[in-house]
Amino acid sequence: MYSVNITLDSYNIVLGFIILFSIFTSHYLMGKLRRWFHFMVVLNILMSAADMCTMIFEGSANPINRIIFPIAMFVFYSMSCLVLATSASVIILLLDQKKGKKIFYSILTGILAVYFVILAFTPAANLLYEINNNNIYYRGRAFYLIIICQLLLYADLVMYLIINRKSITRKNLFVIICFIFFPQLSQIIQLAFYGISVINAGYSMAFLIMFIHSNRHIEENLENVETELDIKENELHDKVSEIERSKLQVIRMQNHTIESLSNLVENRDEDTGEHVRRTRAYVELLAVQLMKNNHYPEILTPRYVRFLKRAAPMHDIGKIVVPDAILKKPGRLTKGEFALMKRHASEGGRIVHEILDGYEDPEYIQITADIATHHHEKWNGTGYPDKLMGEAIPLSARIMAIADVFDALVSPRIYKSPMSYEEAFEIIKENSGIHFDPVIAQEFLNIKEKAAAVNESYKALFSMTMKM
Repeated sequence: MYSVNITLDSYNIVLGFIILFSIFTSHYLMGKLRRWFHFMVVLNILMSAADMCTMIFEGSANPINRIIFPIAMFVFYSMSCLVLATSASVIILLLDQKKGKKIFYSILTGILAVYFVILAFTPAANLLYEINNNNIYYRGRAFYLIIICQLLLYADLVMYLIINRKSITRKNLFVIICFIFFPQLSQIIQLAFYGISVINAGYSMAFLIMFIHSNRHIEENLENVETELDIKENELHDKVSEIERSKLQVIRMQNHTIESLSNLVENRDEDTGEHVRRTRAYVELLAVQLMKNNHYPEILTPRYVRFLKRAAPMHDIGKIVVPDAILKKPGRLTKGEFALMKRHASEGGRIVHEILDGYEDPEYIQITADIATHHHEKWNGTGYPDKLMGEAIPLSARIMAIADVFDALVSPRIYKSPMSYEEAFEIIKENSGIHFDPVIAQEFLNIKEKAAAVNESYKALFSMTMKM
């Protein structure tokens, strides 16, 4: 019988170390649960080792045996209670419910305190066990107190489970039943057949099931979390797409509002509001040409061109402050009237900021304000309102200047007839390096056929609209 018991204890120790190693390498057990699993398995290893020592060193009265055997017996009884208490605590951690938790640990602490007081007096009073003069073990006269303490501990656990019964899943219930069934079955066998030692094996089976379950449980939770994260990610993606769609709608509405406002201003001194659409087309055409030939690469980016195209219709927004008598005057303006007309440039920048600040991208606002303020500046520094010279004039305003002048030259006005394309291109060529940035002027001349085609297309569109 002893050889069978020693074999079982050896098996339990080996199995304990395997479980302990598995806990160390587990990717899922974390925090308190990992520490309590360590503690639980180490206690079972110590209990199995102590049980093995009781069998090896029992029955001989030599001095070494008389020292080691009582120590092993005391350790075995200590571990048998602690391992049960620790296993119950692991179940509490697995359920992770706060309700009744403090009561459970208070009762558990009381049970352990009473048990260890009894155990402390056992060597002197033979309460739980007795070791006679021949170094032989017998159950003590109060051995039944072990059963009472265990029943109280189980009752404490059952009370906690009843309090949290709604949160117990079938999988958790299976683990709890295994924890109660295997150790208790082994204890019943050991009590019924004196001399056999199988309690440690019962705990080992329960621990193995608890460990496998806890890994699966946490892994499933992680998978559920990952699934939820995927769902949330998809929801977030949908929200972002919805926001992007809403943003595009807002931008379209803003562009339409800006274009309508610009047309409203232009209609005060133009025959039609097509000027803002034509100049926007020239600006885009010219900016793409410059970017294609790698001019001003540090400034001209697709984003900049996109903003430039949106900003172009606002170039004359400042005319809103100019009286109709000046805007619609058919003849040459006087010096005083021209001074009032020039105000539209500086006022344009101010109005842009009043309209757009806080609602638009700062870069777009700056481009729009630069166009509105500086599209009448000249390369040689004789323009207005700030008499800027050369590259001190913002690039957006230098591009706008050519588009605005070209359209003014080839379009009818109250005070003049339209000029031919060749005449207009010749004026731009003559003013290269004087009024216009020479690089931009040359690139505009390089695409003069496209510019003329744009103008013709808008004439045709306007003609069709008027007939309708």
